[in-house]
Amino acid sequence: MSRKDKQKKKATRILGTFTLPSGKTSVGELILDGTNTILTLHSDESLGQTESSVCITGAAYSGDCLTLLDSINHGTGKTWFKDSPTRYHTKVFPHYVTIGRHHLDPTEKCITSVHFTTTDLAVLFYDFDAFGHVIDAKPIIDDVLRERRAMRPVEAGEVPHVAYFTGKFCITEVNTRIGKISAHHRTSRNMGGPSGVHIKNRIVISIEPESPIDFKTVIESVFQVSCFLAMAAGRTQGFDKVEIGLMEMADDSHPSLVVHPSYRWKVGGGRKQNVPNPGDVPLDPIHRRDEFNQVLANWISRHTTWREARGRYLGCLRKANKFDPDRIVAAANMFDILPADAVPKPTVLSDQLSGALDECKKMLRGLPQGPDRDSALSALGRIGGASLRTKIEARTALIESKIPGSFPDLNLVAAIAVKCRNFYVHGRSDDFNFERFQAHIPFLTNALEFIFAASDMIEAGWDIALWSGSPKGWGHTFAGFRNEYGRHLAELRQALATSESGL
Repeated sequence: MSRKDKQKKKATRILGTFTLPSGKTSVGELILDGTNTILTLHSDESLGQTESSVCITGAAYSGDCLTLLDSINHGTGKTWFKDSPTRYHTKVFPHYVTIGRHHLDPTEKCITSVHFTTTDLAVLFYDFDAFGHVIDAKPIIDDVLRERRAMRPVEAGEVPHVAYFTGKFCITEVNTRIGKISAHHRTSRNMGGPSGVHIKNRIVISIEPESPIDFKTVIESVFQVSCFLAMAAGRTQGFDKVEIGLMEMADDSHPSLVVHPSYRWKVGGGRKQNVPNPGDVPLDPIHRRDEFNQVLANWISRHTTWREARGRYLGCLRKANKFDPDRIVAAANMFDILPADAVPKPTVLSDQLSGALDECKKMLRGLPQGPDRDSALSALGRIGGASLRTKIEARTALIESKIPGSFPDLNLVAAIAVKCRNFYVHGRSDDFNFERFQAHIPFLTNALEFIFAASDMIEAGWDIALWSGSPKGWGHTFAGFRNEYGRHLAELRQALATSESGL
């Protein structure tokens, strides 16, 4: 089956009537496939142009209430045939669709919880002992069958099988700036019979804010937690099965709505070699729950000021094993857009130097505006501030203070990475022979990404020494970087020794 056929097979078609903000009602067909959600409306009269970012409500023929959020017009048209009335059609693209027993007002603070899954939750929350199979069930089979035997005779065989779930649904929970975040087992099972018995499970992340919030805030919360889980897993996370809980209704019910994003986050590095391993990921919420909760809470607490820099990091993770010039530029720029409290403070300039700078700026501002004049002013404005290299060295120092000697010459590696980034941004320079280091771009890029993410997690409370003290495979970007560091460093030193350029 082709990829296109698979996408068609996954698409869900919903028929119903829909009401536009103008009040006009039309029959329509909503197609949900997670990549290109489209609502097609049909009417005997012109529906007009739909404004951008509007909310459209609908009633499916199945009885479900539909709310199409942040919808934009995707095109209008009409068809006619001789001796037949003109038919009008409009295509609408919604960014989100909610389905349930109620419509949703996106501006109303009525949402009390959100639940969702991501790609690697079973690895990140590796609760191995929560489910199992009793190896020798013969000593306990009579106790297991006691309830059933009270109704009718049940004979036990020579090799009975007993599978179990411990019943502990909550894996961990922690209060954060955006509310209580928890991870739960959500099981499903059958009652058994001649075809067998099963216990299936999926792990669900829940966010419960302190007070009801609106839809936009809910989506932002999901993105924040997904970003953290991506860093913890070493690859971006696809998320699915999003469900929001609403405030209690007049009939004491707590309704919920299923949310269908039109553009879901997709897993980055979907190949087998990119799948994380429970023994390699940096955090363990099962055996080191307090550490995990502390890191999560602290990481979330400063996401507002770190959002742009972390967004750059996620962009790098999405490329997985692909290393291009844009990636190393983005990896270096992560440090340039860190908040002021995450980098060294500006140098205090002497009165003499400060006065000279003011005079120079005054002279330049008196000249006609142009690229060279503006560039000179910009360069003068950066004097005294932390350079990119200084910012990276400060982040590297956090890692070296926790695991001294584990990554020798890490500052040197970062310095060469910055030189390569400068080549792509500013062009050639006489003091750096880029061709000598071009083959090492993947290693240099990984170094910058590791320094950024590891130092971020260390400040949040991650015990990198405990993680680093045990053998690791290649089931996480951190682990792979550590395992290959010695070999790549030796090759980089050799390239540096044969280069006539300095750093």
